[in-house]
Amino acid sequence: MFKQLVIGGGSLSLLLLAAQIQANTPNAPVISWMPADYQLQHGSVQVPVRWDMWWGSNGNKWYLHKNDSAVYSAALTADGQNAQSGSTTLTFTQPGSYQLQVSLCQVSGATEECAQSGITTITIGGSGGTVPDPVEPDPVEPDPVDPDPVEPAPTNPAAPAKPVFGWSENSVTLTGGSANLNLSWNMWWGNNGNLWQLKQNGAVVHSAALTANGQQAQSGSTSVNFSSTGNYNFVVSLCQQSSSALLCTDSDIKTVAVTAGSGGDNGGDGGFNPWTDLDMTAWPHPLKQSNQAYSNTTGKKVGAYFVEWGIYGRAFHAADIPAQNLTHIYYGFIPVCGANPSLQAANPQGHAALVSQCAGKPDYSVVVHDAFAALEKGYPGDVWDQPIRGIFAELYRLKLAHPHVKILPSVGGWTLSDPLYQVGVNPAARAVFIESMIDFIRTYDFFDGIDIDWEFPGGGGATPELGSPQDGAGFATLMRELREALDALSVETGRDYELAAAMSGGVQKLSVVDWEDAHQYMDYINLMTYDYYGAWNGVLGHQTGLYPSANSPISGFSADEAVQYLLNRGVPPDKIALGAAMYGRGWQNVAGVSGNNPFSGTGGAGIGGGWEPGIMDYKKIEADFMGGPEANGVNGFTVGWDDTAKASYVWNPATNTLISMDTKRSVREKGAYILQHQLGGIFAWEIDADNGHILNAMHEGLGHPQQ
Repeated sequence: MFKQLVIGGGSLSLLLLAAQIQANTPNAPVISWMPADYQLQHGSVQVPVRWDMWWGSNGNKWYLHKNDSAVYSAALTADGQNAQSGSTTLTFTQPGSYQLQVSLCQVSGATEECAQSGITTITIGGSGGTVPDPVEPDPVEPDPVDPDPVEPAPTNPAAPAKPVFGWSENSVTLTGGSANLNLSWNMWWGNNGNLWQLKQNGAVVHSAALTANGQQAQSGSTSVNFSSTGNYNFVVSLCQQSSSALLCTDSDIKTVAVTAGSGGDNGGDGGFNPWTDLDMTAWPHPLKQSNQAYSNTTGKKVGAYFVEWGIYGRAFHAADIPAQNLTHIYYGFIPVCGANPSLQAANPQGHAALVSQCAGKPDYSVVVHDAFAALEKGYPGDVWDQPIRGIFAELYRLKLAHPHVKILPSVGGWTLSDPLYQVGVNPAARAVFIESMIDFIRTYDFFDGIDIDWEFPGGGGATPELGSPQDGAGFATLMRELREALDALSVETGRDYELAAAMSGGVQKLSVVDWEDAHQYMDYINLMTYDYYGAWNGVLGHQTGLYPSANSPISGFSADEAVQYLLNRGVPPDKIALGAAMYGRGWQNVAGVSGNNPFSGTGGAGIGGGWEPGIMDYKKIEADFMGGPEANGVNGFTVGWDDTAKASYVWNPATNTLISMDTKRSVREKGAYILQHQLGGIFAWEIDADNGHILNAMHEGLGHPQQ
């Protein structure tokens, strides 16, 4: 680790200086993958450079060095141990070889302590070629631990760009006469293909169709089985197939050595066991941001959803989860193979990744969606030949550090629920799904059960034409058969498994389900008591209200109405969990307000400034509009409270901007309601949007004391 010191204004003892270096030096940054070759066009080329520091001591300034000279610097805001990142674009006008390096620094007075990244070398050519697209692919990115791959521009401009093998072992060991190896590839930018093939020693052993999407990234993966020793050469061909031609671009050759095993290990991974072999040096992590430690004296569930894509723009990783304050973590989302028109319409790149993951698997199987994020991304403590890395390895570490936490894969979600409509009513589809689901949690055995997020039985989800009256009985059948399968797995493993479902918080959608049958197989019903109102239309209301307000526009849209409905259907109260929102939904250009009540008006377009229109993280609302968790508002906003609905909001009458959200006050009210009605607990969507204050309030509302 590089440390740069500038000392002025007197002397400093060596002991104090050493302690200061240890305490203040940031963690080392990593330059993101970038092509190794660029070409000048019209005398120049722009090269985007991005870096990440995944966790550790923060810096407040960073530098980009080109051939040992600083060519760019920028200030940063330190945020404890949380991730940091930065980016800029360099303009090159001369051909040659250039070495790039990032320094992440903590500047204090005359002292500057820095950590440096590794060196990335790029070559600028003098003519021809194609300038790479400066937009970094998202959500799939190459592993920052691995060496930078060399990706020259394709020689045939009509052929697809060159694919690159993802990281995997270069050797495997036969156990019981066989071994498996997962091989994946990526094409980070350039001409797309509509077909890919895997060749083993020159023969095609796998092929799959792809959905072309302009110049965007593509990827694919498959599993290869070995039954004999030897060296095997693999090549990926990315092709554009038409009625008259097949144009392909090959990857470099990857050689895999297969050796004979001595028996007794757990497969072709050389006997790696994530429960015993992961480096746990950095774990457990301390609580970050404003999270405080609480003692769960009631034993009630305090859960939160953690999303796979949060590691990208949100820079929120498993190490940032305040695990000691949670009883349950729900991992969103696990997709189901088959027709997924909702995902295809909302996220074509995500759909292409899912199609690739499902290649060779039957419809209604479950798979990992973003293989890089879940299984391949390098984190501190990972090593190059570790067969499982990414978020899943981090969740093994989290489980080892906090064994009390239940971690459940959540299947479905708003854009991934389409296949569940067949799973619910088609016995053959359901059989494939359940077998695949059990195999999934057997393989990734840090998981403690299954969470089904079918949005929604009976219809009303992202694909309006899906849904039928049979879904209510189908949901109950799915719960029964999943419980039977989990109980059988318990006999096999000796562990207990939970079965939960995230359900609409609206009475109309709840009324579709055969609750008298379904609840007996379930551990928790997570009521999504949020998203009641939002900027998809101009109807104004509390998006996460506990009770209906005096003039609620829609009946059945409050937490109390949903809970009372389930209780009247015979659902035991201790199986019901209320949902808290770690985000707000808001409207611009609210019109027709009367009596200083913003909810008396009509909403306009959704607010901006968040990850998607109409939605904003709680932590940003608190900082920009509330002025603190208990404050009365800043920047022209006031913090409002509806004492009938027990709901919070912020309102700016000058700009006619309204945001409805949970705050510490409203979440404490939910906790008191849970205790009053002896419910099972509380959960939140989604943990990366909180700064700790909402989770703290979840404990405070349940009467849990600080440690």
